[in-house]
This record gives sequence, structure tokens and C-alpha cells, in this order.
Amino acid sequence: MNARNTVRRVGEFTLRKSRPLVQTNAILMETARSFVRLTFLNTACYRSMVRHLYAVAVQSLPSTCFIALIMGSITVHYLLSILTGLGAYDRIGDYLIDAMLHEIAPVTVAVILMVRAGTATLSETALMAIRGELDTLSMLDIRLRDYLFLPRIMAFAVAGPCLTLAFSLVGLLGGFLVMGYLQDITLANYLDQIAEALVPSDLLYITAKPFLFATLVAAISVQRGLNIQAKLTDLPRQLIQGLMYALAAIVGVEVIFILFT
Repeated sequence: MNARNTVRRVGEFTLRKSRPLVQTNAILMETARSFVRLTFLNTACYRSMVRHLYAVAVQSLPSTCFIALIMGSITVHYLLSILTGLGAYDRIGDYLIDAMLHEIAPVTVAVILMVRAGTATLSETALMAIRGELDTLSMLDIRLRDYLFLPRIMAFAVAGPCLTLAFSLVGLLGGFLVMGYLQDITLANYLDQIAEALVPSDLLYITAKPFLFATLVAAISVQRGLNIQAKLTDLPRQLIQGLMYALAAIVGVEVIFILFT
């Protein structure tokens, strides 16, 4: 009897903990189905997507550029001081590209989207559920995947690579203009080193990686918003859980890229 109870409890715990993963996967599959059917060309869906793209990407751009300038200045300053001190001028571009494009820019942008746009999306979805707006959409025979899932996830999916590119440009160029001039290297030589270090595979890190980060953050935010109880006091708990799940997803994707790229 004790063994049976233990197995039952383990099973219930596993099902309870895996439910968010299953629901998130279902949201992504429904969104992909809507995308394949070109639902985003629908006027209502398109307008909703543009509105969310503005909220996710455009409004996040100033804070992204500001953080990129700070982190770029620190990264460029310390890498240049170390490499020029060692006389490794030919490795400056390689190390800067590996640090900024491969790791710092995608991860930092993902965290910015998670904290800023992800929490907003979760709160908006939760309020729609509490106010009965989702039930109204169902009564009007409007699919959630077309009006709720697709516009928000597409906005994140587009914003991720775009903000990562902006972060990388501001971090590399702005970082040198703020702190790099203190080192024994000219701007022309600095840009030449970066240009020579760029390879086609770098596109994978500024497109595919932030795309996965942003898409997972959006799907998790929507999933947690849909799971809110019928009371507003449950919102803080869902926000915390959403942030934790999104952070775990970011770490998981980062580990996959480290192991297989």
C-alpha cells in the first residue's frame, strides 16, 4: 500500500509539473498551424500583430540600446585591454564576436523581453481571462490561436532577432566609442578586425537563437496568463512562475547551443 501511494504521488507530481510544458507546446503547435494558414494576413490579426510588435520591439528599443551601450563598453574595454596587453591584435575580432554576438546580445535581449514584454503579455492575457473576454471570443467563434496566440508570438519572434542585431551594433560600436578609445587601437583597425572575424554562421546566433528565446518567452507568458484563477490576486503568483519558467527555457536553449554548435 505504501509503495502504491508513493507511485501515485510521484505520478501526480510529474503530471502537475509537466502540465505547463505540455500546454506551452500545444500553444506553439496551434500558433504554427495558424501561421501556415496565413492567418496573420487577416485584417484583425494583422492589426493586433502590428500593435504588439510596436509594444514589444519599438518600445523596448531605448532600454535595449542603453543596456547594450553599458555592457558593450565594459566588454570592449576589458577585452581590448587584455588582448592588446598580450599583443594578440589578430584575435580581437574573434573574441568580440564570440562574446557579443554569440552570448551577451541574445541572452540579454531575451531577459529584457522576458522582464518587460513577457510580464505585460502575461498580465494582459490574465486580465482577458478574468474579465471573460476569452469566453466572449469563443462565443463569437473566434479562435484563440488566431487572435490571441499568433499576433503575440509573432511579435516576439520578430522582435527577438531585430533587438539582438540592434544590441550587437550598439554594443560593439558604441562600446568602442565610449571606452575603447582608451586602448592602443584605432577605430579603423577595430572595425577591420570585426569585419574579418564575421562568418556566415554568425547569422545563426543573431537570428535563430534570439528567435527561439523570444518565441518561448511569448508562449510561456501566454500559457501562464491562461492558467490564472478567476481572481486578480492570483496574478503575482503567475508572474513569478512565468518568469521562472521563461528563465529555465532560456537556460535550456543556451545549453543546447553550447552543446551542439
